[in-house]
Amino acid sequence: MPPAPTISSVKQTFVSAQTNLLSQPIAPSRAWRASNDASEHAIPNRLVDDAVASVNRTIQQHCRRVYAPQASRHVAEQISNLYSRDAERRLGNPDDAGGGIGRELDLVDENAIESLPAAWPSHKDVDAYPMEANRYAETVRQLADLSQRRKELRQRVERFRALEKSVEPFRTTDGVGVQENLVTRDGPVEKELERMRVLLARVVGRVSELPNPDAPQDSGRVELNALAAARKKHIEEFLADGRVFPS
Repeated sequence: MPPAPTISSVKQTFVSAQTNLLSQPIAPSRAWRASNDASEHAIPNRLVDDAVASVNRTIQQHCRRVYAPQASRHVAEQISNLYSRDAERRLGNPDDAGGGIGRELDLVDENAIESLPAAWPSHKDVDAYPMEANRYAETVRQLADLSQRRKELRQRVERFRALEKSVEPFRTTDGVGVQENLVTRDGPVEKELERMRVLLARVVGRVSELPNPDAPQDSGRVELNALAAARKKHIEEFLADGRVFPS
């Protein structure tokens, strides 16, 4: 998060923007040129362009001399000093400071927001300006809500970053995603287990159809042995499958 701008930087940016507006070149409007061209005593366009160019040069020279960057910075520093002296005066005179909110407060900082009183501290001003006092209370309430939401979002981002860091060891060497041999929904392991379940059901059906005329009383035991052998075989094939457990 970038640092909060200082009073000097904010004021210098404002002064520079206004200076830039004042230093823009001027030009006759289209309406004036059309009116001049339609006049019986029209001023030649060459004379108009020369006069405009001369005025623009004068403007540029004036702006470079009067609105120099050093002058803008000096004005911004003076404004910052005024704010600082006002803050020092409030700190030195608690009775005066209790009558309002210091302009030096950074309303982006969470601690500054929490230090704001819920209602305007001056009862005299509340009685004199009830609408402004109500607007202040509503603004402070909205500011506190936004600060709380920002705090929750920051905590949520931190949790996501911690989660991302915890799964980082499971990424593949090419950085595509999580290892493919992990058990995930619709992953290779789940598909192979589904195939095994179908094969086991087919094996059970085939084994139950095998005739056993020599020992009909032991048919149940033979079916269980065959089922166990088939299940063991498929498990061994599954564990040896290089697509599921790549070496």
